[in-house]
Amino acid sequence: MKREAMPTGAMKEFIRAETERILAACTRCGKCFEACPMTPYSPVLAGADPKAVVTGILALLREEGNNPEAIGWTSVCVRSGSCVPACPENVDPKMMMRIARMTASGGLGGEKRIAARHDRDYFDRVRAFAKLQLTEDEIKDWM
Repeated sequence: MKREAMPTGAMKEFIRAETERILAACTRCGKCFEACPMTPYSPVLAGADPKAVVTGILALLREEGNNPEAIGWTSVCVRSGSCVPACPENVDPKMMMRIARMTASGGLGGEKRIAARHDRDYFDRVRAFAKLQLTEDEIKDWM
């Protein structure tokens, strides 16, 4: 399976700087997790401790963790932004989750921690590749 291209140059520096800023600012209060409209849609997140999940996200940012709840949250995050106003520290949890997802998906060069069946972008990629390879009639029949 082909790995996503790793960001280079200015983007890589931006991601590094944002990661450091987030790690320094986040108090692990869990309010971003509590505000997320997607958490009810992941069975792994049922009854999860918001503070523990956020701690797991921060471990992902440090490329240290494999917390199943943190990985589950990155898998269901749709970047709604509901978490942003909930954060009392102006961390920008939406950016935190975006970087955590890049990290968990192996997009920053590390280990891929999200299984294909839990990767919310998986079926979008399947559809895109199918459109490149199938005829119009096959697309109508199969998609």
